[in-house]
Amino acid sequence: MFHPNIIIIALLAILISAIIAGFLVPWIISVSLRRGVTTTDAHKVNTPIITEPGGLAPLFAFIFTILIIVFGWEFITEDSQIFEPLLAGVLSVVIAGLIGFLDDVFKIRWRDKILLGFLPAIPLMALKVGTSTISLPLIGILDLGPLYSWVLIPLVVNFAFNSFNMLAGFNGLEAGNGVISLGVILFVALLVDNPIVTLFAASLLGGFLVLLRFNWYPAKTLIGDTGTLTLGTGIIVALIIGNMDRLAIGLYGIHFLNFLLFLLYIYTKQSAKLAKIDKDGNIEAPCPFAVYWFFPYYFKNINEQKNVILILVVHTIIVIGVLLISLSVFT
Repeated sequence: MFHPNIIIIALLAILISAIIAGFLVPWIISVSLRRGVTTTDAHKVNTPIITEPGGLAPLFAFIFTILIIVFGWEFITEDSQIFEPLLAGVLSVVIAGLIGFLDDVFKIRWRDKILLGFLPAIPLMALKVGTSTISLPLIGILDLGPLYSWVLIPLVVNFAFNSFNMLAGFNGLEAGNGVISLGVILFVALLVDNPIVTLFAASLLGGFLVLLRFNWYPAKTLIGDTGTLTLGTGIIVALIIGNMDRLAIGLYGIHFLNFLLFLLYIYTKQSAKLAKIDKDGNIEAPCPFAVYWFFPYYFKNINEQKNVILILVVHTIIVIGVLLISLSVFT
C-alpha cells in the first residue's frame, strides 16, 4: 500500500507533464490567435473570441512524459513486457487526440465521430489489454472470454470517447471533470501498487491540471475536442489497463446520465441547441434534457461558473460513493 517507489513515479510524472504543458499552453494560445484557430466563448454576455485547441498541450505533455520515464525505467528493469499495455494505452490516447484535433480544425460531423470512436480501441484489442473477468455490483464476477476484447472494449471505448465530448462547452467543466477522475484513478493505482496505471494517469493528470488553470472561468482557452476526446479515452483506457471496471460506473456515471437525457432531448424533438445568456450572465436553459442545463433550468441566477461548480460537485459525490463501495475490491 502506497509503496515509496510508486509515489516517486507519480510525482515525477505529474511534475514533468505539468512543466511541458506549462510551456505549451501559452504558446498554443499565442499561435492559435495569430492563425485564427478560434471560436466564440458562447456562454458569456459578450461572446468573446477565444482559442480552441488547448487540449493539444496535455496530449503532447502526456506523450513526452511517458517516453521520458519509460526511457529511464528501461535501465532499472529487464521486464519490458510490462510496457505492452502501456504502449497500447498511449496509442489509443494518441489516436483519440488526433481525431479531436482534426475535428477542432476541420469540424467532423457527429455521425462520423460515432464510427471514429471505435478506432482508439484497436490497440487495446490487438494487444489484448485487460482481463476478461469483470466485477459488477450485485452481479459479481463475470468472465466474458473473447467477447471482452472484441465486443466490450470497442463499445466502452466508443462510449467514453463520445460521451465525454457530449458533456462539454463550459469553462472548466471538461478539464475539471477529467482532473477529478484522473485523481481517483491515480489514488487507486497507488493503493494497489500498479506502476503502469500510476504512470499513465499521472502523465495525463499533470498536463490537465495546468490546462484547467487556463480553462477555468473566465477561460483563456477552450480544451477543444482534442482535449475532450483525449480525456474520455485516456480515463477509460486507464481503467481497462488496471482492471478497475467498478470505477467506470462512478467516473462515467454523470456522462451516462447525460446520454439518457440526450435521448429524452431527441424523443421530445427539442429544437434549441444552445442556452441563452441574460444581461447578468445567467444561463437560460431551453430544457432540462442535458446535465449542463439541469441546474439553470430549475434554479434561478445560475451563471456559467456556478453551473460548472455544481456539476463537478455532483460528479465528485458520485465518484466518491462508488469508490467507497468498491474499496474492498482494491484492498
